[in-house]
Amino acid sequence: MAMETELKLALNEADIERLRTHPLLQGAVAEGRQWLRNTYYDSPDLALARARVALRLRYQGERIIQTLKTRGQSVNGLHQRGEWEWDLSRDALAPEYLSASIWPTELPPAETLALQPVFTTDFERECWQLDHAGAAIEVALDQGWIRCGTSAVQDAILELELELKSGPAEALLSLAQALSSEVTLTPFDDSKAQRGYRLFQHGQDQN
Repeated sequence: MAMETELKLALNEADIERLRTHPLLQGAVAEGRQWLRNTYYDSPDLALARARVALRLRYQGERIIQTLKTRGQSVNGLHQRGEWEWDLSRDALAPEYLSASIWPTELPPAETLALQPVFTTDFERECWQLDHAGAAIEVALDQGWIRCGTSAVQDAILELELELKSGPAEALLSLAQALSSEVTLTPFDDSKAQRGYRLFQHGQDQN
């Protein structure tokens, strides 16, 4: 297991180019852009959502990655939670990896839940790697959409994620403050999964 620690920040579309030309990112290692397609799964009664668990398949180039994220904490945009990832050889969930040792105890075994797609998040991610305040940090600019099924229900993604790779978590806040010298950044606590579930519920209420 890895403990994911990241800071989520909302920004305005008008600030994107100012962000890219910020001196800190100009001195960082740019890793380019890639398109990420993600499908989130849950039981018909949304048991995972109630347990604050996110289970997804990510399509990243030729890779298929299954990710499990468990309940964590989020304060002023700073998220900390458990995360497990597995590379898969087929385009389908692999419940056999979701063993009792990592699966939340309040949930029935994964293989009994009839897991099915609930919503998707499809976005372009532009990444930079840099060292700041004694920490190694990945900066990711995400732009795209959250969608539910084939309906017209969707929500835009435009956010900056600062993910801690090593070092003190306080460095994320320091970097956010430094980047804010050129662009307006606002911390927010909702993950893409939380927004996806809210969008799904909205679609259900409209039916």
